[in-house]
Amino acid sequence: MNKHSIILRICVFFSIALVATTALFKYMYDHQFESEKEELRIHYHHVAMSVMRWKIGDTTYKELINALEEDHMAIVDDATLYKDIQGIGKFDTVSCAKGDFHLYNHNSFRYVLVPPVVGKLLLKDIKTESINVNYVWWLYAAFVLIMLLLLVSIGISLYPLKQLQMRIHRFGEGDTNIDFFLSSKDEIAEVSNEFNKAVKKINNVLDARRIFLSNVTHELKTPITSGKIALEMIKDSKSKEVLNNVFTRLELLLKEFIQIEKITATDHVLQTKEYPLTDILDQATDMLFLEPNSIKNNFSKNRLKVNFELFTFVFKNLIDNALKYSQNNDCYIECKDNKIHFISKGEKMDKTLEYYLRAFTKSEDKSSESFGLGLYIVDTILKKHNLCLSYEHSNTYNYFTISNL
Repeated sequence: MNKHSIILRICVFFSIALVATTALFKYMYDHQFESEKEELRIHYHHVAMSVMRWKIGDTTYKELINALEEDHMAIVDDATLYKDIQGIGKFDTVSCAKGDFHLYNHNSFRYVLVPPVVGKLLLKDIKTESINVNYVWWLYAAFVLIMLLLLVSIGISLYPLKQLQMRIHRFGEGDTNIDFFLSSKDEIAEVSNEFNKAVKKINNVLDARRIFLSNVTHELKTPITSGKIALEMIKDSKSKEVLNNVFTRLELLLKEFIQIEKITATDHVLQTKEYPLTDILDQATDMLFLEPNSIKNNFSKNRLKVNFELFTFVFKNLIDNALKYSQNNDCYIECKDNKIHFISKGEKMDKTLEYYLRAFTKSEDKSSESFGLGLYIVDTILKKHNLCLSYEHSNTYNYFTISNL
């Protein structure tokens, strides 16, 4: 269990409370038991005083009998019982004058053994009541039961929080069709229901975005295709060259939109498989119409578990970016320490990497050759694979690095 878990802290708190409660009730039990014993000592001390007054002649034997009857005591004339009681362990001792009156429990009765100097007298407590303070433990049991019920109640109340955490995790993994609604009225339900509202709003925005991209790409294909066909019927001229450039840029922009649509429409739980990096690189160079083995690398037998189609876009865009801004039209890909470095000779980027990871942002000196979607697409695909993109400029070389989050 997580050492920072709320459940663990609650269990530790209840454990400490249980230990403290047990110690408290043990103290209460001992205190009540001693209080009861003290009351018995007072009672039997009064009995002992009556016997001692008779011993010194202040009262008669008849008066002694009457005094003992008032204290619910009786003299037992049984030598065998007298001897048997001497053989068992005493319960308590009451001192009176110079004699000790020993108390014994025997067969549900309490007996008082008079000191030998007084005489071989055995007194029986006719209304013997045992010291019973077990009600303290009944109270303890009730208190522990209430604590356990409270702990169970808290656990039941916190269970939806664990469910909410699991659903949020699933939502973060890409499963957007999750219902966070809870019918209870506590604070956890309020948080979950508010989160449910937020998820619905996010889903509506995502749906609108997908619909927009789908419609844009669909609606643009027809006029671009028609325009390029019509363009072939126009005689060569400056106007035809300008229109051709316009349609070419629109076609490139449409391809970028299609890539974005594929990314956003792809299930967030990607279908991944291990592929050789050389296969991914070969597919990327084909897309860029580059010669086979034109991109230097040290891949050897390196493999990567990815979605092949999407990761091909990553390689294609990073290679295209490296070649586009390279001062020697060359690019080197190095696989080292579980990282993939795309290296090219060139000047340091004008702004931070975060700026270029946003859609439609690009370097000023290449503004006519790019729509600013390449790194945005790369970053989106890498995040789907729990990877990240970083940038560094060292010794006149630019390093774009793919690594784990």
